[in-house]
Amino acid sequence: MRNRLCAVAATLGLLVGGVRAQEPVGTDPFAAPFFQPLSGSEATFGPSGATLSNAVATNDPRSIALPPEATIACVCDPGFKTWVTAELLIGRTRGPSLAPVVTTGPSQNGLLAGAIGQPTTLPLFGGKRVLDDWRSGVRVELGVWLDDEYVLGVGARFYSLFSTSEQFRAIPNGASVINVPQVVSAGPLAVQVPVFVGFPGVTTGRVGASAQTTFAGGDLNGRLALKDERVRVELLAGYRQLHLADELGANFTVAPVGIYPLFAPQLTGGDSVRTRNNFYGPQLGLYASSGGDRFWVEGHAAGSLGVTASTLDFARSRSGESGGTAGNPAALLAALGLPATPANIASAAATSQIPPVQSNAVSRLSYFGVVGEGGVRLNGRATEHVRVTAGYSFLYWNNVRRAQEMFVLAPVLRPQAIDFTTHLFSVGLELRF
Repeated sequence: MRNRLCAVAATLGLLVGGVRAQEPVGTDPFAAPFFQPLSGSEATFGPSGATLSNAVATNDPRSIALPPEATIACVCDPGFKTWVTAELLIGRTRGPSLAPVVTTGPSQNGLLAGAIGQPTTLPLFGGKRVLDDWRSGVRVELGVWLDDEYVLGVGARFYSLFSTSEQFRAIPNGASVINVPQVVSAGPLAVQVPVFVGFPGVTTGRVGASAQTTFAGGDLNGRLALKDERVRVELLAGYRQLHLADELGANFTVAPVGIYPLFAPQLTGGDSVRTRNNFYGPQLGLYASSGGDRFWVEGHAAGSLGVTASTLDFARSRSGESGGTAGNPAALLAALGLPATPANIASAAATSQIPPVQSNAVSRLSYFGVVGEGGVRLNGRATEHVRVTAGYSFLYWNNVRRAQEMFVLAPVLRPQAIDFTTHLFSVGLELRF
């Protein structure tokens, strides 16, 4: 048994030695790689002919090429051909200053009761800025893009604040003074004269006064997109028109009480001032928008240079019957219970000699006008075709004539023009299709 094991071991030793004798001298059995890439026709497999190496690379998520940022669609891209916007406006315009048209004061002051400049005088209508309260209005816009790239378009807007007015009506109760101050010429001097629509125990009558204003405008613009990336910028170029109308009216009637007439058996008067301002001119501006998929913000700024055409109508009337204290300063002072001092006689003479007047004047002027506008608006997507909007805008217009500013209680008006501004808040809907 032992001899057999020795024979088997000797035989295995001869076989291993023969194999090693066939290996090249100096060859490392571990130098060759375990996996050798195939070459030639053996390198392909499957119907597509892809290699093992590029098959792995094809499925590697790190090797997927992403599109450059410039090719990502901008959320500011309109994506529609036509838009219609309807907005409700809540706004105010700069109010004009109005001289005291109707005043009151203590009757103890006699001819100075309700006189402008007296510390005890209280204005009942006028004597402050008027027509500057917040009021409602509307704004409508219609536009269309003329090409498929949303580069060239046209839009039109119309906006208006509804007219607003302030009114005053009074019928004396016999216990208070109601005065309609007047300014008349006494030689080279301008003298303030009271017209007592109501003076206790002396006169009675009625008085009414009102002020009104209306503002509207519109523009037509071409739109050219200058940039269409994360922020869309458009150039606006077009035409703008504005309209501002103001009115002021006052009328009174005075009659004596009992046997003590103040001026005449009856004195009536009225004043009417109307102004119309219209602006016409080209405009340039910019529009920009940016945001996300559901909400984005818009801003615009525009300026116009053109012509303001202004029309003014002024009518004034005074009429009365002679008698009583007319032309008699002493009788007037006696009716008021005042001493006949030189100063009182001079004032009474001017008061009792208001001459009859009937005049009407029309003035038309055209001058250089400047208009500037700016605003911002927030948009939110309600549906695919409906947007909800909310915003604010401001408008400036230089040198307009306003009826209330020009009225100074005298037979002539004050030649004055002032700047006009508006503040507008808006909420509305925009349809896109």
